[in-house]
Amino acid sequence: MNGKRDETAKSAALRLLTICDRSTQELRARLARRFSAEEVEEAIQYLKDIGYLDDLRYARNYVQSRNRNRPTGNYLLRLELGSKGIDDAYIDQVLNSPEREYELALDLAAQRLGRLEREDALTRCGKVYRLLQRRGFPGAVARKVIGELLDRDPEKEYN
Repeated sequence: MNGKRDETAKSAALRLLTICDRSTQELRARLARRFSAEEVEEAIQYLKDIGYLDDLRYARNYVQSRNRNRPTGNYLLRLELGSKGIDDAYIDQVLNSPEREYELALDLAAQRLGRLEREDALTRCGKVYRLLQRRGFPGAVARKVIGELLDRDPEKEYN
């Protein structure tokens, strides 16, 4: 009987990982709803042993996905990964370099400025700056990005 329940915890864990990749903490929390702590830990160890559960890989994929789909600064990425139970050492390994973070902020700001053509210059600056701040980019990066984008403006209405 006990062997059957262990298989059930393992199969539930595999099913959850089939739906989407999860961190160890996320998977542990989902399995703990239905299985004993011993069964959960056994299933997690099994998945780690066969390479299906890897927090470093999960963190790398998470950052890559965010960079592609919803660019986010390192500050917010650190908070999000920490809330998913990723170890600080892994987070430090996967965060974007300062240059990459700047590129992401520049691309995001350029896209948003394109949508705000009808707004006056000061309003556009404020909206883009607040967007970058909400997405976790440092204030210095946001100011540098806005300064660079506005210097490219042929009308020079910002200076």
